[in-house]
Amino acid sequence: MHLHRIQLKRIKSFAASIPRSLFHLRVQTRAFNVHHDTISLRLASRNYLRTRKFLLVFYDTGSVLVIFGMFTAVALLVWTMVSLLSSTFLRVTAPDTSASLLKRAVEVTTRATTYSRVTHAVNPIIPGLTVPLKHLPLILLSLCISQIVHESGHAITAAIHRIPMLAAGASMTFMFPAAFVTLPSARVEELSSLDRLRVVTSGCFHNLTLWLILLAAGWSGIGQRILLVGYEDVFTRGLIVAHVEADSPLSMHLPVGSFLTTLDDLPLHSSRDAWSTYLLEPNPAVYKQGWCVDVSRLSGEHGTCCCVDTDSSTSSSSSCFVSFESTIEEYCTDPVPILSKMQNRCDSSTSCLESQSCIKPREDRDILRITVNHEGAGTEDERIVLWSGPRYEVWEQVQTTHLAPRFGIIPLGLPLVFADFFQYLKLTNLSLYLFNSLPLPALDGSQLLIILLEIVFTKWSHTPSTMIDIEALRTRGSRSYERRAQQVLRTFVMIGTCTLLGSCVMLGIIEWMIV
Repeated sequence: MHLHRIQLKRIKSFAASIPRSLFHLRVQTRAFNVHHDTISLRLASRNYLRTRKFLLVFYDTGSVLVIFGMFTAVALLVWTMVSLLSSTFLRVTAPDTSASLLKRAVEVTTRATTYSRVTHAVNPIIPGLTVPLKHLPLILLSLCISQIVHESGHAITAAIHRIPMLAAGASMTFMFPAAFVTLPSARVEELSSLDRLRVVTSGCFHNLTLWLILLAAGWSGIGQRILLVGYEDVFTRGLIVAHVEADSPLSMHLPVGSFLTTLDDLPLHSSRDAWSTYLLEPNPAVYKQGWCVDVSRLSGEHGTCCCVDTDSSTSSSSSCFVSFESTIEEYCTDPVPILSKMQNRCDSSTSCLESQSCIKPREDRDILRITVNHEGAGTEDERIVLWSGPRYEVWEQVQTTHLAPRFGIIPLGLPLVFADFFQYLKLTNLSLYLFNSLPLPALDGSQLLIILLEIVFTKWSHTPSTMIDIEALRTRGSRSYERRAQQVLRTFVMIGTCTLLGSCVMLGIIEWMIV
């Protein structure tokens, strides 16, 4: 992904420019220069002395946090590379059995489950692969806002130190937006190391600050209070189906606007995250009661063979059940006529007739009962939808909300759009904070590394002297005046970081290809 940087070069005296390549569109303007100069003059006056001191302390704190972010980002890259290596090794060395390829028919081997659950410290956002393709506009919008916030940090710190802004603009490489501000390199290099540190780290610090603000806003629930102006919270009645994937088999059974009241025997109003927790976490199915079934229906031609047979044709119309009182007693029968009923529930076999037995699905069976109420009112309109397969697929294909619009003209799915945008905005700001702090060429982290090495080596090699070379002070940031040790160490760190990033990308591609 192409990201912006502080452009330390002189530009020609035109207000806007259009690029030569169609794959890289670039527009810049000097319209904001006047406002930047006005802010710079005000901060230099005595009336704004306290404001300037506060901003200096504020961005000094940001410098420390961005330095911490640089080390954290490198550590995350190392962690990601190690986890990718381990997961790729497990995938390559795991035995390829036919049983693990039979979807919804047999259990996956224990080893396959182990490596499929390996998590990485860094996961890419790829519309259409890792996130839905329909989220692409939200991702691009959040990225644009995050870039503007980032560049505003460089502009503000430049104004604090009386550095003029030559231009500001935006660019588009392929389909990825970026923003930038252009500052005169000579004026920036004349600053002291600490002042340059503020200018370089202010962009990442702005992203971190906005991420913390969004995190606090989400924790306080202020967004929910704003949405309640046009929406009603129906959490006590259940959840509303807001969207179902068009190619999902559930689209015919869970119409948009219908109420979902229970998953198996778990009421969805039991907790705010009951829907996600039950569908995503590998917990046993919740059955508070069983079903009274005639014993004659439990003695079919397959008997209990479906519980151990790996033939998909055998288990397609039958499923394993156990006694509600004892899991040792196993039965095999068609689950649809039993689980689709709201009646004939039991707590034990004594609650059933003499010719019946109280049974429930075995815990390892991938069967989910979804109670649907189209009106969201009484129980007379409730019906059962049975899903055969992993529960997490329901979570992926169905989106629910607990907010119902108060007026018909308000879209039902608008809160979900806001929630997705809010999450992407948090994610892009945190990503820019960490990624831009990496010591890579063309990123803020490379300039940060240069300044840190300069500060460290200047402190170590400083010798008292009454002679001060003014010209050396002005040109100490240039490449020709750098100590050889600084240059070697900087090159080593940058090459090592590039190697880490490249390894993560290559291992991620390999892992994706062998899945």
